[in-house]
Amino acid sequence: MLFPLFVVAQNTATVSVRFTKAASDSCSIKVQRYYIDEFEPFYQGIIKENQCDFSIPLEHPMFAQFNYMHQTVTLYLEAGTNLQLTLGTDSLYKSITYGENTALENLFLKDFYTEFHADFDKETIKLSILNISVDKFEISLYNAHKKQLNYYNAYKDKDKLSAQFKTYIENNIRYAYFASLLSYPIIYANQSAQILTVKPLPELMLTDIDAKLSKDEALESDVYRDFLYYYVVYFTSKTNGFNKFKDFSVSMESKIQTAIQNLTKASLMWYMADFLSSDCNKVSPYTVKHIYGLLKEREGDDVYTKLLKKKCETRIAMKEVADKSVANPQPIGGQSVSSASEYPKLKDLDGKTFAMDDFKGKVVYIDFWASWCSPCRREMPYSKQLHEMFSPKQLKNLVFLYISIDATEDAWKAAVKEIGMEGKLGISPGNWNSEIARFFQINSIPRYMLMDKTGKIVVFEANRPSSGEVIYNDIVKLLEE
Repeated sequence: MLFPLFVVAQNTATVSVRFTKAASDSCSIKVQRYYIDEFEPFYQGIIKENQCDFSIPLEHPMFAQFNYMHQTVTLYLEAGTNLQLTLGTDSLYKSITYGENTALENLFLKDFYTEFHADFDKETIKLSILNISVDKFEISLYNAHKKQLNYYNAYKDKDKLSAQFKTYIENNIRYAYFASLLSYPIIYANQSAQILTVKPLPELMLTDIDAKLSKDEALESDVYRDFLYYYVVYFTSKTNGFNKFKDFSVSMESKIQTAIQNLTKASLMWYMADFLSSDCNKVSPYTVKHIYGLLKEREGDDVYTKLLKKKCETRIAMKEVADKSVANPQPIGGQSVSSASEYPKLKDLDGKTFAMDDFKGKVVYIDFWASWCSPCRREMPYSKQLHEMFSPKQLKNLVFLYISIDATEDAWKAAVKEIGMEGKLGISPGNWNSEIARFFQINSIPRYMLMDKTGKIVVFEANRPSSGEVIYNDIVKLLEE
């Protein structure tokens, strides 16, 4: 069920827990409503005389996590039902028993995770990754997947399980293989700061993986969400040449670009919101502002935007305080530049500074990009084709200006060399905190502009190189003025 969370709860499910011998004075239940840990409804229960009772408001079936003594059991809750649990002194899945009239779904969860707990336990998976080869790991995942699927299909009461529940279990089984497989190179590389690269998986292992992405209805599954997380991390690493990022903000900007290119709406909204919730304070205020703006633009003034509003605005405000101590240029947005001297300085490959108005007398097609931006790089072959559409005479009055906002010159120069870029190349370092990005209020790239022969920006949202004849004709008109 897609986003059962965005409704007003009207009914309740009760959970009564009896302990054979309680080893703690409390336990808790967290309902999966928003799929983001920080915002999930949390119910703390006090254990008295080995008994603890919960009343959970919900309008329709939902999944929840029962937590006790650092262990967790998944529960399936329905409005109007009374779930009775008894806990022994062994591990939760081994000791938990259910009272009469317990929904079949919870009985299945107990049986399934008792059998396959290790296949879904993150610490067990991590330990395996660090101790066996990727080939042996992949074989173990494949065999586990078959066993899980066979168990599920042969379950005696499978046909009596609710449709929502079956979808949840099927997604857990379906995505466990790819979530764990994609985690292998990431977990292995992150075991040590001395490891500077991510070892790519054999391409054969990733056959048809993209077909697994368009499944917004699977968001209810935490395994699917793990799959999305590692998919974005792995393929962002791929666009970076499988080199580790040195800057967390650059890393996150790159991941958001990968997510935008590959995830469908609900999955993308969750991914962006989950990042802002977990890593908001680890990246620059400018990165937070940019990603929160993208979330708001795509979601509107909706659930995630509202939940994250205070947290993000607090982080963004830190930038405003810092800005008061430095003289920053005033952004011009969509306004014409009244004086060419207002343009920020740029640095070329030789370390010399220049400004956009240095090209007065010529038409300038400006490309704002960064080495970590996959959409930017995809436009570069079209940009070369656009060059070739103009005659030598026209090129004498035309400049193709590429302005990088990379955090470092090393990343910029490496990308320039790799792509084989031609034209006037400049950098304004700092990502979204770069002087040029703040000057023009740029919050997404690639971004293109057109400057006329007087040194003024006349088109702030120019067509991309891939538009071919369209952008060619736009430039020709300025050349003829």
